[in-house]
Amino acid sequence: MGKKVFISHSSKDSKTATAICTALEARGHECWMSSRDIKPGENFQGTIVRAIRESGVMVLVFSANANNSDEIKKEMALASQSKKMVIPVRAEDVLPSEDFTYELATRQWIDMFVDWEKAIEALSSQVGAASPKTDTGVRPDVVVAPPVTRKSNAPVVAVIVALLLAGAAAAYWSSHKSAPTPAVVTSAPPAPAAATPIAQPQAAPESGSNAQLESQLWDSVKDSNDVSVVQSYLDKYPNGTFTAVAKARLEALKNPAAKPRSAGSSMDADIAAMYKRARANAVDTSALADEQSAWLARRASCGGDPGCLRQAYAARRAELSRWITGGD
Repeated sequence: MGKKVFISHSSKDSKTATAICTALEARGHECWMSSRDIKPGENFQGTIVRAIRESGVMVLVFSANANNSDEIKKEMALASQSKKMVIPVRAEDVLPSEDFTYELATRQWIDMFVDWEKAIEALSSQVGAASPKTDTGVRPDVVVAPPVTRKSNAPVVAVIVALLLAGAAAAYWSSHKSAPTPAVVTSAPPAPAAATPIAQPQAAPESGSNAQLESQLWDSVKDSNDVSVVQSYLDKYPNGTFTAVAKARLEALKNPAAKPRSAGSSMDADIAAMYKRARANAVDTSALADEQSAWLARRASCGGDPGCLRQAYAARRAELSRWITGGD
């Protein structure tokens, strides 16, 4: 049995998480869930940290409840620190908030609400590729080769008997004749035949080759307008198949003169830069993220009204300036 699958989920989605856990365990993947596996009296936070560190892969059950959960954001950060692969599955048709978009930009989503059986099979396949199972039992269809150390001793015994008889005959004739008798020459026993080596079973090829994982990562970032998202591919595969294309895409994003931007996209870029500085300066980033989400809703309510949009951007710049200069 391989390492356990850590099921990250909101406590409000325990039924959905339990169904996913049951389906994975039915396919041979042992799972760990806080709602099921933390024993009474155990330290909640310490047990979760240890479970993530000892897991083979994390499955994130994403929903509207998870989208607003600070605990799940902490579990995602712990998984990143432990270099654990995170496989996100959407239990509902919900778009992730900015924090989750940043964390999951390069990962492939699996939608559980479209075709449950197909999604579970896809999830099981990805879990197996990320944390392959190890089978220590002997399968009934495998024939175990007999040990090669047991061999018939008949040839050796025959040679020893011949030597003893020859020695006895020489002693008899030497005791009855004064003349020396020719020495009895015996041939050395034949060297035992070399044991035929037992063919060792070859390891099964890993599910999901590096080329497939690289292709999936590129497909998820190639159309992004975020420099950091495209850069994440180059950081992972500096000499990969799509390195030249990724560098060209990165250069196009970094060179604003190569692609004219509208006034709206220019203001979006300014707000994005200020938001990044504010996150670096903030003590409580969750409050900043909530404020950003509220502003996005206000901006969306403007529709195409230029005056409303200018007022919304000006207000947001003032708010972010406060975060940048004064923290919380």
